[in-house]
Amino acid sequence: MNDNAYQETLFAEPVGLQLKHAREKKGMKASDASARLKLPVDVIEALEREDWKKLGAPIYARSYLTSYLKLLELPPAMANEVSFEMAPAATMKLLSEKPVRRDIDKTLGTLGYFAITGVIVASIIMLAMHFQTPANRNESLPLDIQSQSETAAPLPAQQSPPITAANQAVVDTTAQPPVMASIAPITTNATTSQWELRINADSWVEILDAKGQRVENGIVSAGTIKQYNPEQISSVTIGNADQVQVVRNGQAIDFSAFKQDNVARFKIAGDGTLVAKTATQ
Repeated sequence: MNDNAYQETLFAEPVGLQLKHAREKKGMKASDASARLKLPVDVIEALEREDWKKLGAPIYARSYLTSYLKLLELPPAMANEVSFEMAPAATMKLLSEKPVRRDIDKTLGTLGYFAITGVIVASIIMLAMHFQTPANRNESLPLDIQSQSETAAPLPAQQSPPITAANQAVVDTTAQPPVMASIAPITTNATTSQWELRINADSWVEILDAKGQRVENGIVSAGTIKQYNPEQISSVTIGNADQVQVVRNGQAIDFSAFKQDNVARFKIAGDGTLVAKTATQ
């Protein structure tokens, strides 16, 4: 049989059956292919059934199909022969209103905090100025008035008021140094990194923590913002990676070096840098 006859026979079957027959010919189960591609078994089965809607937008389906064809050593050009059905328009919506509303609520809360803090600080300053000692008030007088006060004759001894317990309490109170309020901003030494995944279009995401436990595993809807602490995110696999942003402490992270066929695979080191995953990870 020549090459042309072989290709005619090969492409006579639907793409899904060709994938299934090629997998069975290699002695692989659907779960084996899932493990090799780091994709859920549902995605492998949907490819073999040609259930493109199950895979979301055409760009996702094409990416998954291309990776599967390479695994089965089938011609990658087969993906160009497939007419993917468009996913429902609702799945391609922009960022939802929930993140925007959450940002507005956070901003209002911050403004309220500063307003209350300002009122408290102003009250403390006014109270401190009210109880300022006479000696400190004297320091603010002009020099000529101070000199006149210093040269004035002291009162005769008999005119001095007797010292009582009440007067002693007043003297002790006025002798206290004034309380000065500090308006320096309160700073913290928190250095915990905050990671975010910002999903611009439906994408398949798998997140493993430092212990290898799954934190995320499945398709995440467009407009979703996922947040993780460092101990929650260690190994990352992202399908449709062109539509996902990885953000650390508000700064976007470039992970293009870890993308292949629009699927990104990387690990996060202890210092927050991205490293490539091995074949077994």
